[in-house]
Order: sequence, then C-alpha cells, then structure tokens
Amino acid sequence: MFKQRLVTGLLLAGAALAAILGLPSIAFAALVLVTFLIGADEWSRLTGGQSVWVRSSFVLVVAVAAGVAWRVAMHGDIRLPILMGVIWWLAVAGLLLIYSPGRSLNAIGGLRTVLRIAVLLSLVPAWLAIVWLQRYDPWLLVFLIVLAAVGDSAAYLAGRRFGRRRMAPRLSPGKTWEGLMGEMLISLLLAVAGAWYFVAGDNWARVGFVCLCLVTVLASVIGDLFESLLKRVAGAKDSGSLLPGHGGVLDRFDSHLAAAPVFLLGWLWLRGGGL
Repeated sequence: MFKQRLVTGLLLAGAALAAILGLPSIAFAALVLVTFLIGADEWSRLTGGQSVWVRSSFVLVVAVAAGVAWRVAMHGDIRLPILMGVIWWLAVAGLLLIYSPGRSLNAIGGLRTVLRIAVLLSLVPAWLAIVWLQRYDPWLLVFLIVLAAVGDSAAYLAGRRFGRRRMAPRLSPGKTWEGLMGEMLISLLLAVAGAWYFVAGDNWARVGFVCLCLVTVLASVIGDLFESLLKRVAGAKDSGSLLPGHGGVLDRFDSHLAAAPVFLLGWLWLRGGGL
C-alpha cells in the first residue's frame, strides 16, 4: 500500500510540476478545471447524489460558476470571488467545532443541503486562485503546493513519533496537536526560505509573507478536516478510487481547496493591490 501510494504521489508531483511550468495559462486552467469537475462528481456522491442526473448537475453547476468567477476576475476584481472563498472557510472552522458525529446523512437534511451548496464555495475559489497564481508566477504556485504537501507529511511523521493528544477525534483520529506543531515548524522554515526568494528588499513584507504562509497552513488543515467531515457524514473511507493509494481527487487536493484562496488573498494584500 505504501509503495503504491509513493509511486502515485511521485507521478502526480511530476505531472503537476510539468503542467504548472510548461502549459500556457488557458491550457492549465482547463486541465485544473477538468480535475476539479471530477472532484465535483465525487462531492455529489459523498452528499447523497448517486443518480447520473444529480452528478451531472453538480459538474455543470461548478463549470458554469467557474466561468462566471473567471469573467468577474478578468473584468472586475479577483478579490471578490477569492474573498467569498476565504469567508466560507472561516465558516467551515466554526462548523467543524459544532459538528456532532454518529448521525447518518439522511438524518441531517439541513447539513446535506449545506454540504451540497458548499461545493461551489470550496471548489470555484480554489480553482480560480490556482489558475491565477500560475498565470502570475508559476513558481509561487509550486511553493504553495510544496508548503501544503510538506507540512502535511511533517504532521504525519511528527504525529506518529510524538503524538499523544488528538486534535479532532470526532473527524480524524490520526491528527494530533503534536503533529500540528511539527507541521508548523517545518512550514516556518519553508516560509522563511520563500520570503527571501519571493519578497524583495522589505523585511517587514518578508515577515508578513512568513505569517501568511503559517495562516495558509492552518487553512490547509481546515480543508483536510472538512473533507474528513464529508466522508464521515457519508460513511465513506475515500472520496473515490481514481488515484491508487490515495483515493479520489478530493482526497489528494482537500488541503489545497482552503489553502489556495487564503494564500492568494494574503498575497494580494501584501502587494497592496491586484495582480
């Protein structure tokens, strides 16, 4: 299982790097959108939409919303759709605190409706942020992906070695506060290196970039836990089976759904304007 997971992870990393650095913006945007539409199909099944009609509706709605968000970004202000995504993830943090396990999806009709609507607020701002970062500076997007991925690995290793206190036992029993501390420490080192590479001259701006990276890592944890909530409510182990050893698309990119809009909004704020 570990070998399969490792091979799949290396192939995904290589493909992602080649796409980010080698594809023109439009082709990259289309590729990421197709990936996220697969995620939308997985989302529909996790929230009880098993019929072809419901699943197709999910995919169509996300595609249309992505087009609208892109038009707003190109002809208005990208901060509006990105801010909507950030506000949503703040609301998710509150939802995670009050979620009560042990009830089936059918018994929580209100929650199912919220989770279905959430597909737009979760996928569309993340897609737009990822596309915009690649268009602006591909290496900045690579840094964001590495920041979330390395931090997640550090949390896993630190949790296995030092983990004693569970962080979210109702959602993800394997996550510990010690793992989070390990993740934040490694992320701090990456953030300092990134600050010196991406932020020129102004030391205060570099400090701001480091703080942004740490906030982004916390957002990635929220994204990860929210996908765990989706699967727990649905009674599923994985969001899908497309990626051997990893599960589905949502299983692989859950942390980036929250991290990408938070990182982009913070980057825009640090720069004092739009891209």
